This record gives sequence, C-alpha cells and structure tokens, in this order.
Amino acid sequence: MSNALHILYLCMNKFMLLCMTALCSVAACNRQSSTESSSSDSSVAYRDIEAGTLVNRGDSVSLALHIPDGIGYDSIVYRIDEKPYRTVTDSTPVWLSTADMAMGSKLIAAEVYKGGQSERANTNIVVVASKMPEQYAFSVVNTYPHDEHAYTQGLEYHDGFLYESTGQRGQSTLRKVELTTGKVVQKVDLPAKYFGEGMTFVDDKIIQLTWQEGVGFVYNKANFSKIGEFPYQASKEGWGLCYDGKRLIKSDGTNRLYFLNKDTYKEEGFVEVYNDKGPVDNLNELEYIDGKLYANIYYSDNIVIIDPSTGEIEAELNLIGLLPQKDVKEDTNVLNGIAYDHQGKRLFVTGKNWDKLFEIKMLER
Repeated sequence: MSNALHILYLCMNKFMLLCMTALCSVAACNRQSSTESSSSDSSVAYRDIEAGTLVNRGDSVSLALHIPDGIGYDSIVYRIDEKPYRTVTDSTPVWLSTADMAMGSKLIAAEVYKGGQSERANTNIVVVASKMPEQYAFSVVNTYPHDEHAYTQGLEYHDGFLYESTGQRGQSTLRKVELTTGKVVQKVDLPAKYFGEGMTFVDDKIIQLTWQEGVGFVYNKANFSKIGEFPYQASKEGWGLCYDGKRLIKSDGTNRLYFLNKDTYKEEGFVEVYNDKGPVDNLNELEYIDGKLYANIYYSDNIVIIDPSTGEIEAELNLIGLLPQKDVKEDTNVLNGIAYDHQGKRLFVTGKNWDKLFEIKMLER
C-alpha cells in the first residue's frame, strides 16, 4: 500500500470512529433525557409556580399540584417556611394569600401522604412590594452650617440640639451640636482603631455603632461617659441605627434590618427590605418617623420610606441637587444623615463632609 493510500485509510477509519462515538453520545443523551422526563412525570410537583417567582404582596398564588396517575393519597399538607399552612384531602388547588407576609423568599412545600409514607414537592416565591413606591421631591425650608470635616454617619435631633456620630478611623467622634450655628458644644473621640457609625437615643443613654469592629458602645447621655458595650451577632457590620420606642433597629449595609432588644442589645429578628422589583441593598443611616422607617441608600441621593413590620418600601424621597454644585468640595461625600424634630415636625438632612445641613419639606410628585 502506498503511503498516500495508507494515510487515506487511516483518515477514513478515524472519521468512522468519530461518527460512531458521536452517535453513541446522542443515544446516551436521549436515554438520559427520557429517564429524567419519566422520573419527572412520575413525581409530585407544582404545576404553575416556578422557583423564584416574584409575587406582589397582597396577591394570591395557586398551589396547584401535578400528582401522577396511580399515586393514591390520604392527605396533602402544605407548609410555608416549614410552618403548617393547610391540610386537604383532595387535589383541588389551594390558594395562598401573601397579604400578611413580610418581604423575601418563602419556601412552599407540599407533602402528599399515603399510609404513613409521603412524597414532597418544594418550590419558592419571592414576595416583593405591592406597588411602585410613591415618589417625593423636596423644598428647602432652612439652611444651617455643618462641619465640613464631619464624616456624618448618624444624626439625631434631641432637646433642641443635634447629636452626631462621625466616621473614619482616627477621626470618629460622638458630638452634640448647636443647630443654628453648627458649633460643637460637647464631644468624645473614639479610639483610633474604631470607625464610628450610626447612633440613637434610648431613654438616658446614647447607643453608637462601629463599622467592622463588631462592637457597639453605650454612653451616658448627659456627660458622654462610656457605660457599656455590646457585641454584634448575625449582623456582622454596623451602619445605621434608630429606636422606635420599643426596640432598636440596625442596618448592616445589606437589605436586612435587624431588631435589637433595647436593654440587652441582643438581636431578636430581622426584616428584609424590598421594592416592587426586588431587594434593596446598601441601607445606611436610619430614622424612625411616625411609624415609618427612613433610610439613606448609600451612594445615592435617595431616602426610602419603609414599613418596618413588612420591609416594604412605600415611598422614595429624591434629594438630587439638594447640595448646590457650587458647594461641592474635593472631600464632599454622599448624602447621609437624617434627623427629625418630633415636636416641631421638622426634617433635617445632611451628608458626609457637607458644609451645610438642611431642613426640608417633602413634596408629593
């Protein structure tokens, strides 16, 4: 055999071998697909709910099951996040109301029982806000001076004064400030290793967070002497903090808000924050106003207004252009700091290293 013929022969054999391998692979895939399909057809499954389906709070969801022919059953038990929801004895679809649910992912399980044995189907829905947030603009009522070297992290109005927590390691402080002059009348410096964050009042105490150091501080309100501290738990970082009269509410930069015991500072639950499209992260400085939670969104000019019982964002306050461009300096950072005068019904806002603090009025769009 010539070299040319020999090479041609080898090439033809190699080609035929590749073709046979490909055909075997296709057959194997077909068998696997057929097996998977058969397995799926023979299993209990939800008919209409794909995992991760977004559901507006208040809507109802049909929990219709596909139960293959030949599978007898005595009862079907539906569970929401492993808590019993409803037990039925037939396959008539059960309707799940989301009207009383908090935001976030909910595990939906159905167990089909027969003679002590069961087969389970799982899926999940994600409960989001019931509608688009209402939109608010603003008008400026008054403008006050603010220390442009204050990297504002927490802000409160109390007994005629502003109280402010500032950040940056080596520069973090807790301070009492005159509203009209911006003058610091009382101050304590944090040790250089700490990065100050949000703060609030509980009775005669001031509670202040640190960022990544995993600890919060407790001060005597009158003289700023430190009287205690507490460790963080599931919320690993400290961002914003406020008090609703019963419990502390803490943000950690995610879309979660944690509820802390006002006396022990132990976490006793959380709520996840969503608008109508999904989770809203970077929740920062917090203020509790007339039953609602106001939160700065870090790196944005927006404040969101949240129902703290459900985590639903009900409104957004757009503060673009609040600080005039002519007043923006090299060190000027983002909007942060919300304080409310509960007696005078005045809303104050500022930002990190801003040289002004504003009293504003919310305007419906």
